[in-house]
Amino acid sequence: MKVLAAVIIPPHLSASGAANAAKHLSASLANYCDIDIAILSLQEVASNFGKARLLARKSSNILSFTKGFLPNKFRTLFYRADIPTLIKNGSYDLVHLHNVIPALETKRVARACVKKGIPYVISTHGFFEATSSGNAYSLKYIHEKLAWKFLIEKPINYIVEYADKIFALSPFEYPLLKKLGIDEARIEVVTNGVSQEFFASRELKEIDLVTERLNLPKLSDQEIPVGIFLGNHTKNKGVEILLEAFDLIKKPFILIVCGQKRNNIDYNKFSTNLSSKQKIIFTDWISDEDIISLFHYADLFIYPTQSDTLPLVVLEAMACGLPILSTKVGGIPYQVDRSCGVLVEPRNPQAIKEAFEQMTQNKSELLKMGHAAHQIVKQKFNWESSAQKAFALYREILEIDQAQKSDKISVVSVSR
Repeated sequence: MKVLAAVIIPPHLSASGAANAAKHLSASLANYCDIDIAILSLQEVASNFGKARLLARKSSNILSFTKGFLPNKFRTLFYRADIPTLIKNGSYDLVHLHNVIPALETKRVARACVKKGIPYVISTHGFFEATSSGNAYSLKYIHEKLAWKFLIEKPINYIVEYADKIFALSPFEYPLLKKLGIDEARIEVVTNGVSQEFFASRELKEIDLVTERLNLPKLSDQEIPVGIFLGNHTKNKGVEILLEAFDLIKKPFILIVCGQKRNNIDYNKFSTNLSSKQKIIFTDWISDEDIISLFHYADLFIYPTQSDTLPLVVLEAMACGLPILSTKVGGIPYQVDRSCGVLVEPRNPQAIKEAFEQMTQNKSELLKMGHAAHQIVKQKFNWESSAQKAFALYREILEIDQAQKSDKISVVSVSR
């Protein structure tokens, strides 16, 4: 069986949770089938990701000339690459789509499958955000919402209509998928897993090397509660909500904000009112190795997202033994229960502030929640189990597809 995993994510977001999830699931699937991973990229490179082949396809954008004056959220919708050509000229038995934005490109890939008669499935990375009528990105104006409808929602309708199966990341997506007109028989839960490096412990000297570089106290000297955020600094991930929440806190804290900084956010204004016992560190881009060290340094992970499907970063933080402070959106309640975290309503800085203060009152209780978080991930979220289920579904789909094609051939033969 030869499979193409088509990861449709803008090249500047190629390190996102959805991209990482797609690559790790595909690498685990490589134990069962021949699989290529095609991903939009700034340059064309072929390499390996585990046992899977990674085909970085150079992307283009008809609106590239607008950089500097058109917001990224609009330009992002027009990225495209030659993945449909790979399908047309290749010998793939099945295509697995990952992510839906840019939806026009995902639709082009889906259409290439339909034209060639190849079955395809889609994992629901980004579905909650994409089907929010633009609310996840705080779109206000009529022309923005109209653009969202025609450039995202309509292509998604095509994509899900012709998909052989929809791989939901959690059971919490069933109502959303049914609302899109998808029959329950086509929905299967194939959830995210976590890479083994997030379960490994960290030596004190490794953690101290990272904290020293960021001008943070050594772990052994640290007494102030430490919160950490990791994510894209886009509107829907809630980084500004996070900073507004910590602007309200009077007690001592350290907040580590990881992820690439954006020009449209005034980071300095959130650092001006801090007391001598309060500190906010903006790391900008940071390596996975350093992230793991910082996860072991922090007391809790804070993720005030406005819309998310099943964020991989939450599972990675939990695997490192961090309790979670997040929002009641998407599949996060499937990841985080009361034993390992606190969930609040989205877009509510006051709720984040109060939950942080409450959670950090009792260090031993935080440690207990962190242990529970680690155990939940260990028991429920495993790439190998997800790969086994995905492969079984691939086989089922191909058997049905082959039977249908055989029936068509028989009908043609009889009619002759």
